[in-house]
Amino acid sequence: MFSSPFVALIKKDLKGYFDQPTGYLLLVIFVAISSWSFFKTAFLIGEASLQPLFTVEFSIDRPSLPWLMTLFIPAATMRLLSEEQRDGTLETLLTHPIRAWVILLSKFLSGLIFVTVAVLVTLGIPLSLTTAGDMDWGAITSQYFGSIFLGASLVAIGLFTSSLTRNQIISFILGLTLGMILMIMGLEIVAITLPPNIASLLQLLSPITHFDNISRGLIDLRDIMYFSSLIATFLTATFLIMRSKTLSHESQQYLNLRLGVAGLIILSILVGWFGTSIQGRLDLTEDKIFTLSPATKEIVESLDDLLTIDLYLSDDPPVQVASVYRDVNDFLDDLESRSNNKIKVTRHYPEDNPQDYQKAFNAGIEAVGFERQSQGEFQIKTGYLGVSLTYLDKREVIPFVETINGFEYKIASLTDKMISIDTDRLTIGVLQGHGELSPAEQMLTFFSVLNEEYDLLPLESDPNETLPLEFIDILFIGSPSEPMSDVHVNSIDRYLDNGGKALINLQPVLMETDENVGFVGIDNRHSFNNYVSSKYGVIVESNLVYDTQSNVDIPFTNSGIVLPYPYWVRAQIANNNIASNANSLVMPWASSIGILNQPKSEYEIMPLIRTSEFASVDNNYNNLNPIENPIFENTLQNNNFQSDLGVSIKGNNNSRVIVVGDAEWLTDVVINNIASTNGLIGLNFIDWLTEEDTLASVRSKIVSERNLIFSSDSHKNIIRYINIAGIPFLLIIFGFLKFIQRRNKGFKSNLGNTNER
Repeated sequence: MFSSPFVALIKKDLKGYFDQPTGYLLLVIFVAISSWSFFKTAFLIGEASLQPLFTVEFSIDRPSLPWLMTLFIPAATMRLLSEEQRDGTLETLLTHPIRAWVILLSKFLSGLIFVTVAVLVTLGIPLSLTTAGDMDWGAITSQYFGSIFLGASLVAIGLFTSSLTRNQIISFILGLTLGMILMIMGLEIVAITLPPNIASLLQLLSPITHFDNISRGLIDLRDIMYFSSLIATFLTATFLIMRSKTLSHESQQYLNLRLGVAGLIILSILVGWFGTSIQGRLDLTEDKIFTLSPATKEIVESLDDLLTIDLYLSDDPPVQVASVYRDVNDFLDDLESRSNNKIKVTRHYPEDNPQDYQKAFNAGIEAVGFERQSQGEFQIKTGYLGVSLTYLDKREVIPFVETINGFEYKIASLTDKMISIDTDRLTIGVLQGHGELSPAEQMLTFFSVLNEEYDLLPLESDPNETLPLEFIDILFIGSPSEPMSDVHVNSIDRYLDNGGKALINLQPVLMETDENVGFVGIDNRHSFNNYVSSKYGVIVESNLVYDTQSNVDIPFTNSGIVLPYPYWVRAQIANNNIASNANSLVMPWASSIGILNQPKSEYEIMPLIRTSEFASVDNNYNNLNPIENPIFENTLQNNNFQSDLGVSIKGNNNSRVIVVGDAEWLTDVVINNIASTNGLIGLNFIDWLTEEDTLASVRSKIVSERNLIFSSDSHKNIIRYINIAGIPFLLIIFGFLKFIQRRNKGFKSNLGNTNER
């Protein structure tokens, strides 16, 4: 195959791409639109990932790379066989001693090489974004790997339509139509209008479904087999059409060829369809999102009896959660196979079996409804996807699994809860009575999750009575704002001196509304900062930190306008041993922390939470309005610096303390609306204090965030325009140089012929 004719044919077709202006025109348009569309979305979400580039969601105003490829590849492949037929060279090639499959593969590979070049040119996007964020190169590798497989499938389709006609325009239209049909039939908006069984089949046969899996960073053998079978199907059909050019349609050889090709096509379709039952996958994500964490394996190994997992699901699931069904089944199969027979997974179908329905009902698992359109009317399609875990005489239930994100943590935490003896549950004492934030009114979400793993004990007593700290394992202090008696302070001091553990959130500056500027800060004279600074040498300053580059957008007006708010800082985790690989959290109205130099201190103090290097401090905090705030405009580059917002403290007496210069970061307003990951990071902090951080690594799979932080607007614009205009311009320059080279070569050739004469 790799003999001279094969290589010569590939070189010939590649010259047709790279020696002609049309090839460079296609590359320039493809790269420019891909980059423009990506940055239009990426800068809005501020995430250091290529998900906007590889998303399968269809949007006319922001087309992603898979949809651009569906348009670009038919234009790139329309000439491969149509041109040969128009010029009469295809029949000539077929009559030469060159096998038809050699010609076919040379055409396919030349088209694939050109498409691969176009896709790889967009690597300028992640390379340039490394200057503004931490990219997950494992996931990126998977995304480009999937793009090449998708491109190969579309090249095979384009080659097939190119073999049907001599007219390149017709070939392009046919290729575009066929590719779009295959892509669109996998969209949820189409699937909900069809009967569920047909919708599931179409989604299974659509490249969108399989590309979406790979673009998450998971290379699944089933997806590879699907793309391979799709490529084989269209290449086989193209081979039949090519051979029909030189064989009589009435001959036995042609009839045998048709039967053989039909058999290969059917086999390819069956492999792609029924290959879904084949196991085997490779998790390329940096955080190993789709791989069982060591903590989960440790919990499974600690099982002393059989853990039964009953999965209640629909045989015909709603299309909205079809991908979740697949992920949940894969995870539970993986968990069972690695459990050394300690876990048994049983599947039940309540809609088909009355006994299974009764079991689901007894477990508290009900069907969930999803809208779908049928015959022009919206109908409700119900589906089951609930999990019941049984261990000895204990049962825990997940009524419905909405997303695979966090599913491993739910399974691991519920299992850990069942195998733990009730008396082993640790107790968290929550200090009250000094103006602290209320767990029931302001931090309900965080404390509800916390209560699943720990017992909670409110600590509120007469100012003249000692606090009952002997009954707790961890002390939670959430921003005192009223005087604390010496008796209570001394109680806390004795507790910590005896090796106590505490999470202390302090708020030296409190917020008040102002009719002129919206928010203003006021000093909190009872913030408990004096005690912390005198005991540990840790000072929570009376200031507000703001970061003009690393912050979050929040709504500020009744019209719902969302604005970047530098006082709500997106801070970075400085110690992953405590946060367990979590990257960032949102800190609203936080204060900076200073650490006094105390050489003979009995405490080891380490930074835990830090701002970016583009932060600064507001010492006046008399205008916290995000609109036309002069403090943001007057911030100079040389006045920016990295500030500590949280520290960890370990004492020689085995005490552990975390001090955070913010109390709002665990409130319902933040966790429920801005940063749900804050609560999970808070749980990791609690686990570190108790030295029971088994589940922390599992949580970190859903708290890991990668954010884009630009040093300035110029930095952002440079990255944007290098990719949108710079790289396309380099392609134009390269094409122009190739043109000059070809012209000079042709001139020298003509000159040599003239001299010979």
